[in-house]
Amino acid sequence: MRVAFLNSIEKDIYGGMEEWIRLAALALASKGHEVTLIGRKDSYFLQRAGEPFENINTFPLNIGGDFNPATIKQIKKFLDENQIDVITVNFNKDVRLGGLAARFNGTTKVIWSVGLNITKDKMIHKLLTPKLVDHVIVPSQSLKNEITELGYISKEITTVIPICIEDIELPEKAESRKKVISMYNLPEDSILSVTSGRLVEQKGHDFLIEAAPDIVKEYPQLRFLFLGDGQREYMYHAMITERRLEKHFVFCGMLDDVETHLSAADIMIHPSRVEPFGIAILEGMRAGLPVIASHVGGIPEVVKDGFNAKLIEAENVKQLSETVNLLLKDRNSLGQMAQNSRERFESEFSLEKMSGKLENVYCSVSSVNV
Repeated sequence: MRVAFLNSIEKDIYGGMEEWIRLAALALASKGHEVTLIGRKDSYFLQRAGEPFENINTFPLNIGGDFNPATIKQIKKFLDENQIDVITVNFNKDVRLGGLAARFNGTTKVIWSVGLNITKDKMIHKLLTPKLVDHVIVPSQSLKNEITELGYISKEITTVIPICIEDIELPEKAESRKKVISMYNLPEDSILSVTSGRLVEQKGHDFLIEAAPDIVKEYPQLRFLFLGDGQREYMYHAMITERRLEKHFVFCGMLDDVETHLSAADIMIHPSRVEPFGIAILEGMRAGLPVIASHVGGIPEVVKDGFNAKLIEAENVKQLSETVNLLLKDRNSLGQMAQNSRERFESEFSLEKMSGKLENVYCSVSSVNV
């Protein structure tokens, strides 16, 4: 089967959906299918998701605006020449660019991978989307309920496939801790908390900053590591300075070696406002981290409250600080939850579990037998 993934994300951005595409491409390619990633020329998405792997290719494209005829023509030509069975689209614009190209092609089927509820109560969406999409994949039941609420996306063509990630060999914890403490010149007795994700409103870093004074009052050795970059970085620096918390926060930026930071950490805090799933949480579970996270979206489908995580009400700063303090106080529970995180990852979220489910959907939609 020949599969393409179209993603028009801007050149310098790489987020959760881009990582899902990388993982899905890897899963299908490992099953012997030919995969091509279509994205903007010189984009971080193509550089990172398209890293050399057998059966995965990239197709750099000058992607124009919505309904851009030149872009649609280029995509159609690619589908024709490469006999693509299924094209997977991401953003609403991608649905129209890739969907129209596939319809003009006449044989290529269209799967919409939805990582966030971007359905809209507008006539253009209600009329066009059902005509351009053959199937929809979402990572959680929560998101399926959201995107089918308006009625123009049918539940019958929407499949829930939880995101899974590779089980890689992680760096040794003591060595990772030593490296991270040296890298950021942190005290030797630091307790390391990680919050992984782009610095955008959705991820709720501001709630952690607001909660921090009550946390560091109890645990002055705590250091909060923000893994990722984004448009709110300046705002967060200002909030931290205003509260005189500079020594407690580290902005690590976009990392190629996120595993070392996760391996070094003692706890993961994920205070999202909105979260359809949470790949960053999976990465924390793979590293054996206990998790404190908001009870929103698909997060309750990823972690198990009281087993490997503590779930809190979103945007509740007081509950966040109290939960962090209570968990750090109970070192036995912290250690058990760390062990449980790794156990839950291995049993529920290794990449092999996702591979078979994806292959079944793609083959069913394309009518290709494997």
